[in-house]
Amino acid sequence: MASQLLNLIKQLRWSDFGTPVNKPAPGPGQTATAALTRTNYAYSANAEPVLGTNPPKYRLKDDVRFTIQFQRPPSWVASWVFKTSVQEQNRILHHEQGHYDLVALLVRDMFIDIMQLKQNTYSTAQAVMDEINQIKRMYDPKTQPVQDRYDVNTNHGITQSQQVLWDGFIQKAFTQQRNPPMYAPDGTPYKIPLLTVLQQAGITL
Repeated sequence: MASQLLNLIKQLRWSDFGTPVNKPAPGPGQTATAALTRTNYAYSANAEPVLGTNPPKYRLKDDVRFTIQFQRPPSWVASWVFKTSVQEQNRILHHEQGHYDLVALLVRDMFIDIMQLKQNTYSTAQAVMDEINQIKRMYDPKTQPVQDRYDVNTNHGITQSQQVLWDGFIQKAFTQQRNPPMYAPDGTPYKIPLLTVLQQAGITL
């Protein structure tokens, strides 16, 4: 089976969060955490020998699989959210969607970087896996800081002007082609990495 990236696009629904959690509602003029979104990923990758090489060479096998996973627990939504207006519920869910999308984009960019290893050959199978782990070490530590900056800048989605700004970052990373262009094996143009979008906006992590 050819390499796959799964669940890059997922439209969150409140039903994804499970049974609403009983938490105190904010009082007048106060704020409270309305929901929590946790997204992770699972992956598998293998090395394979390059036929006809002596001494033997190895390469990344074209069966890399990354699956982006919304984690039902520990994600949650507070029960008081459903006592607010539909407009407010939609605002909160939209902010949580951003959390999912940010992680999904980082995983997408990591997947693309790993797929570029297919053109290389290595002296050992372990060397292939070491390269993969090196790329993972570049991306994994960025996940939480991106989430934290998103929440701080938008005040958990309350500051609408900042939410719109971050919506634009996410949209740009999903839609704008890289410059210079890069293409997937099927000819699909790769999109600009999320971290590049943030860096262009002056956001460093």
